[in-house]
Amino acid sequence: MATPCELITQEMGLLYSCLPIEQYMRIQTPFLYPDGDVIDIFFQGEGNMGTLTDLGETMRWLRMQTVTQRQSRKQQQLIADICLTHNIEFYQGMLMARVRQPEDFVDALTRLCQCVLRVSDLW
Repeated sequence: MATPCELITQEMGLLYSCLPIEQYMRIQTPFLYPDGDVIDIFFQGEGNMGTLTDLGETMRWLRMQTVTQRQSRKQQQLIADICLTHNIEFYQGMLMARVRQPEDFVDALTRLCQCVLRVSDLW
């Protein structure tokens, strides 16, 4: 069974990199927030089954782009729609994708990256 880093290298190419950080595996993606920051995704689990998350970084980034600390009702609805479209969970400010089978890892990572990009475009 391949590790998450091996799966990423084999199926997604060299534009992604990963390295262990405490209890997470940090996956550096080739995608950028609108201000140029790199989008990092974190994986926690056993083997390649577990949870992929942005650890709330997307919502933090979005909050830093506005004067108010709260999202408007319209922004909240758009975030819910984006998450629904990409089959992503929004839990306590974090965007999350569950990986229940090893073959779903790359798909879940791609969906989460797409969701992060779309939510960050709401600013």
